[in-house]
Amino acid sequence: MKRTWVGLAISLGVATVVLSLTVHWRAWQAFDWEMLSALQAAFPRAVDVPFSFLTLVGSAEATGVIFLAMVLCARPPQRVPLILAFGAATLLELIGKTIINQPVTPHELVRYVSLLPLPLSAQIHPGFSYPSGHALRATFLMIGLIALLAPTRLPRAAKIALSALLLVFDAMMLVSRVYLAEHWLTDVIGGALLGAAAALLALVSEFDGRAFASRWSLGKLKT
Repeated sequence: MKRTWVGLAISLGVATVVLSLTVHWRAWQAFDWEMLSALQAAFPRAVDVPFSFLTLVGSAEATGVIFLAMVLCARPPQRVPLILAFGAATLLELIGKTIINQPVTPHELVRYVSLLPLPLSAQIHPGFSYPSGHALRATFLMIGLIALLAPTRLPRAAKIALSALLLVFDAMMLVSRVYLAEHWLTDVIGGALLGAAAALLALVSEFDGRAFASRWSLGKLKT
């Protein structure tokens, strides 16, 4: 089973690289425009505020708190891999927004309604649009939280219901980013692929702090 998850994570990583290259080459420009227009036509303007609220929930500030809680609830051997994977994925997001040639969506199409100031998020302006950090964080947390639910003593029906709610929340987050014209669809797909790959790799990895300290001490004594 572990090999299956590792294989899936690697496949998602390869898909992320391929999508990133084709986005940089502007292969999806017409597709992105069509999907943005279609989503804005499909939903009434009444969803502007609820979808904007999802933007707040998926912000770096809010997801940082949720991620910290998730790490504290995880088994000790999983904590370091989760932190490293989340940090590496965030770094790759910032690099992507610096080098991948994906212009931001036109300002006149943006439907985001500012509900609360976000000091940290407001300071991050890498330049380009790809990939979506909201999609990355929402997908990473969704997979991580579902994995944390699995070994609990909750009834099976409750686990299924909670997992379904997390999946619906992630899906609505991804849709909202495009509808609000905060991101192109390829930005969202790229962020979700990166977040999923990072989460799967973190969950199949374990770090034994005591064994590491023991080996480090032994190596220090030998030198």
